[in-house]
Amino acid sequence: MRRLLLFVPLMVLLFVSCEEQEVLIPDYIPPDSDRVVLVEEFTGASCPNCPAGGSELRSLKQRFGNNIAIVGIHSSFLATPRSNSKYDFRMIEADQIDQMLGPYLGKPAATFNRLNFAGEQFRPIANIGAWAGLVASQLESPALITIGADRTFNNENRELNVRFTIESRESIDGDFSFTVYLTESGIIDPQLSQTGVIEEYEHNFVLRKVLSSINGDPMTNQLLPGEGVTLNYQFTIPQEDGWWVVDNMSVIGFVTNHGSVSGDMEVIQAIEISVVE
Repeated sequence: MRRLLLFVPLMVLLFVSCEEQEVLIPDYIPPDSDRVVLVEEFTGASCPNCPAGGSELRSLKQRFGNNIAIVGIHSSFLATPRSNSKYDFRMIEADQIDQMLGPYLGKPAATFNRLNFAGEQFRPIANIGAWAGLVASQLESPALITIGADRTFNNENRELNVRFTIESRESIDGDFSFTVYLTESGIIDPQLSQTGVIEEYEHNFVLRKVLSSINGDPMTNQLLPGEGVTLNYQFTIPQEDGWWVVDNMSVIGFVTNHGSVSGDMEVIQAIEISVVE
């Protein structure tokens, strides 16, 4: 009887300990930061793994909001349009950016503030599962500069004018340049996936035009508090034909600090604004 009495409480204890316990995961709270992380993703219409990358980018935008600026770069590799594609997202500028920031293991792959991360073989990261953590890690550092942007868009002649103002919060020495991208989302066109062609795939964050030089327009070797830098850009957007839809377009501007070692660079701040208010 004594053995039975000891056995019963033991079984109750084992039963309770084996019950599935609910694990509560707290909601993600973005850091209180005005830094904006630039994400440049290499993608293509003939890349079967790229829809997964596009899905992750949408998730990142939803999670980090205005703290992230995303551009999808359709460089030539795996970017040949499908047989029934209406649009060709490839462009010379995309291949030039590919050569500047590559190589990479395969598409999709993305850079984060153009940094080379410790332990990674290449600057563009092909591990989609690591992307969110890389964005979050960049937001832990304060923004050393601010970028303001004012734009006007003329509906009649479709002329876009953007004025950027860069101001530093502290004295910073370096080799600085400024780059401006024009992007478009909501473009419906075929996309290859792992299960076949998605006929009405929504392409987002697509690079449409580089308004600056590919390497960025030279700025200065020193940024000082109270001494802002103003840069102006103008572009006439082609007439709408299923794309070039100004309501779906954004302007991204960013400051890059180029290191003393060839190819070494870091985007220290970015900004994204819509083409029309």
